[in-house]
Amino acid sequence: MVKQARAISIEERTEELRKERGDAVSVDEIGSVVLSLVSGANQGDDLSQVTSELKSLLEYIGAAKSELIGMQPNSLSQQDIPDASDQLTAIVSATEGAASSIMDAADNIGAIAEELDGEVGMKLETISTELFQASSFQDITGQRVTKVAKTLDELEKRLSSLAIAIGDNYVAPIEELNVDEQGVAVNSNDLLNGPQLAGEGNSQDEIDAILAAFD
Repeated sequence: MVKQARAISIEERTEELRKERGDAVSVDEIGSVVLSLVSGANQGDDLSQVTSELKSLLEYIGAAKSELIGMQPNSLSQQDIPDASDQLTAIVSATEGAASSIMDAADNIGAIAEELDGEVGMKLETISTELFQASSFQDITGQRVTKVAKTLDELEKRLSSLAIAIGDNYVAPIEELNVDEQGVAVNSNDLLNGPQLAGEGNSQDEIDAILAAFD
């Protein structure tokens, strides 16, 4: 009597594929993985059940891919996160400049204090010391911003890899300022962008031309 081969479940075939390919499967390999699952079925398997399970799996994968594309990972990794990193870099640069100005002022006040006798000189010396102590904010701010920047860099890499895996090439267009014939913004709310990065925004000549339009 010939012993009938034991039917292999889809879970067992999935585990075999996991051992062969690992946990990560690219979108392009999904078709071959599904084919391997189907072709691995024994005659004793309930093919209708396998087909139903695979259909549900493909529908789930399709829905997950649509949701991932809806996140716009490519746009985030290529545009939004780099812009946020640039803004953080600008913050560090601005705080360094502010700290340097504070220390210069403290030096000047300290020099004046040395030339004065009595209570006024002592008060100026105290003010100079307090300014030096206050300027330490730059070190703390710089350290914390650097940590955030490193996290953004890692997030950018992961989102870029995700975009490649799901075939997302979309990058959201940059919104341009809508101005009239005189170069004045049609909607004043569009001007509420905060300070611009170096090399961006309007030049001084453009700003002068806008102000001249009000004369």
